[in-house]
Amino acid sequence: MDRRLLLAISLSFALLLAYQVFMGIYFPPAPPRAENPATTSQTQTPAQPATAPAAPEVTKSPSTSPGTISAPASGQITPSGGGETFSFGNELLSGSVSQEGARLVKTRFLRFHESIEAESHPVAFLNDAGAEPFVGETGYLAQDGIKVPGRTTRWESVSDSSTPSGRILHLRWDNGQGQVFEKILSLEAKSYLLTVTDRVSNQGAAPAPLFHYAQFLRVQPKGDANKQFYDFQGPMGFLNGTRIQHEYADVIAKEPPVDKSAEGWVGFSDRYFLAALVPGDAVTSKRFYFDYDAPSHRVGVVSPKLDVAAGGKQENVTRLFIGPKEIRTLESLNLHLERSIDYGWFHFLAVPLVDLMLFFNDFLGNYGLAIILLTFVIKLLFYPLANKSYRSMSAMKKLQPRMEELKRLYGDDKQRMNQEMMRLYQEEKVNPLGGCLPIIIQIPVFFALYKVLYLSVEMRHAPFFLWIHDLTAMDPFYVLPLLMGVSMFIQTKLNPTPADPVQAKVMLFLPVIFTVMFLTFPSGLVLYWLVNNVLSIIQQSYIMKQTT
Repeated sequence: MDRRLLLAISLSFALLLAYQVFMGIYFPPAPPRAENPATTSQTQTPAQPATAPAAPEVTKSPSTSPGTISAPASGQITPSGGGETFSFGNELLSGSVSQEGARLVKTRFLRFHESIEAESHPVAFLNDAGAEPFVGETGYLAQDGIKVPGRTTRWESVSDSSTPSGRILHLRWDNGQGQVFEKILSLEAKSYLLTVTDRVSNQGAAPAPLFHYAQFLRVQPKGDANKQFYDFQGPMGFLNGTRIQHEYADVIAKEPPVDKSAEGWVGFSDRYFLAALVPGDAVTSKRFYFDYDAPSHRVGVVSPKLDVAAGGKQENVTRLFIGPKEIRTLESLNLHLERSIDYGWFHFLAVPLVDLMLFFNDFLGNYGLAIILLTFVIKLLFYPLANKSYRSMSAMKKLQPRMEELKRLYGDDKQRMNQEMMRLYQEEKVNPLGGCLPIIIQIPVFFALYKVLYLSVEMRHAPFFLWIHDLTAMDPFYVLPLLMGVSMFIQTKLNPTPADPVQAKVMLFLPVIFTVMFLTFPSGLVLYWLVNNVLSIIQQSYIMKQTT
């Protein structure tokens, strides 16, 4: 009975992984919906970029009441081209802001490269050029005819300075109507957090009603069309204490969702990297939006109406995190950005596992060794359960001849045979399910660790030894998957042989199934499975010697 349950669990797991791989390869998600003719005529092409509106003029949504704005008006992402840009950076991040529109048009992660090759370039995340532009912008929207800076506004540089604590850019623009707009960008040393301060001085005779906004605009990356099920990638946020995510296709097909919250963040998440905006004001309720402005997806926030009195000033702060999803970095900011990492149902198990893995790497300096040590620790924690499981399997294996005899005697009478089997179990004090329950309990831990090893940017391009140069990539020579298959076959031979010949053949074939599936798995995950199998073989062999 326990063999059947174990077989069912193994086959279910194998079928689940095989199904996900098959669907990801042969039935990828549909690409973004094509724009309608009216929109297509405005879409930029490499030869002739579309012209953006002179300013993000306000257009009221039907669902928007007077005195409110849902989001900035439509406008395409136009490349900065040969226009002047203002650069900023530190030892972790470099980027540039366009003079025209004061948009964040480029960022580079200096410690993360596109590949493991020595001449590889740093990862470019935000980029206004190419087929998949991705930019960020902040500013003010206005009603009542007030002129606000837009995407074609040319800003004046007031100062550009480096200090021991970071880099500061100060830009200015005068609308000629009595309002002066300023934008101050600061980046601290050793940080991925960019602080943008928008300031307006009203030197006119009447109050100036304005709305502050901040947003990211992104054309869906083509790579996302073949993404696997392991992690969400796309527009997401954390609002009102809840993690929110919207598939790219859902944002196109459905009515743009708008959320109200006093604090939180929204942005775009990839497997390893995140761009998120966090309003500085955590008291006033604001409108957070996710929508589609063909061909770009947008996520952003709009403040309530701000009445800038004559002779007064208004200042709005937005923090932009643009960087890798390193869990320690995200947690240290206390902005709930760590919720961008999707560990799934077993999040509560995954977090201590990743903390433990990082702790081991701090001492060993090698994530491969950290995985091996983490496997030892997990095996040690589950030793009592595994011990009980292996003892039960050993006892079942000793009863195999007597069970075969009962099957021969009562094979035609299933009820009598089951009664005799239960009597045999009671006489020998053997629980037929004793070998399965400990295994079932360990399944959540495996899935949590699977997510940790797959999603941890800390292991990206992290080498192990010899031919393993990247623990997040597959083994180029398939050595680890083949060794894992061999270890799984040895485990199968140590277990009791099923009475049913068909089950016995399936159990022998399972190592082949898992080996084929693991050929393309991250080598770090295969390393964990291999070490776990080896430790299980040692433990099971030791127990079998004790019980014989």
